[in-house]
Amino acid sequence: MKKHAPMLISLIFAVASAVLIYLSVQATRPTVPVVVAAQNISVGQEITKENVQVKKMPAEAVPRTAFRAVDAVVGKTVTAGPVLAGDIVRAEHVSTDGALVAALRTFAPQGWVAVELPPDTAVGMAGIRRGDVVDVYAEVPAAQGTFTGVVARDAVVLSTPWTSASKDEKGKYYVLAVRPEEAQAIAALSVRGKRAAIVLKGGRQ
Repeated sequence: MKKHAPMLISLIFAVASAVLIYLSVQATRPTVPVVVAAQNISVGQEITKENVQVKKMPAEAVPRTAFRAVDAVVGKTVTAGPVLAGDIVRAEHVSTDGALVAALRTFAPQGWVAVELPPDTAVGMAGIRRGDVVDVYAEVPAAQGTFTGVVARDAVVLSTPWTSASKDEKGKYYVLAVRPEEAQAIAALSVRGKRAAIVLKGGRQ
């Protein structure tokens, strides 16, 4: 054992020297400020100061589209995400569009439009979330009077009475993405003071 002691000591010193060299190199690497998510930020969410923070990172690890200051991202809407806690916030993640426009472009097929449902629709369906697919049923005119039928099929939920509400006050409306030809029938429900019902399709787009 004693004859191996010098070799063991040399190995320990070699490892220690390597660690010191590594730490020295790391300490001298140039760093730059970069904005990262302080918490998970979902698609359609408007970024606040509480959502992000600035960290120093090695310059070579920071993409060109990263932001360097919190004020540069506050008020922007996440459109390509979600941005997870600790992730660098990039220009391709956000947009200056409002939250509803961002959600429409993210979740709905191109060319679809956003329309709100009448107040107090589906008050017991608190589990519905942005991105869910639903059918909308309402009173439909017919030759023999009226009947309940589908006025929008495979509509995409953009906002709910829970996601659209502020922290201090609950909202009242569902906002859906629908085909342009379906929007008029849904808008007419609110104009005529009619109600609607939604049926969850059981999946996200």
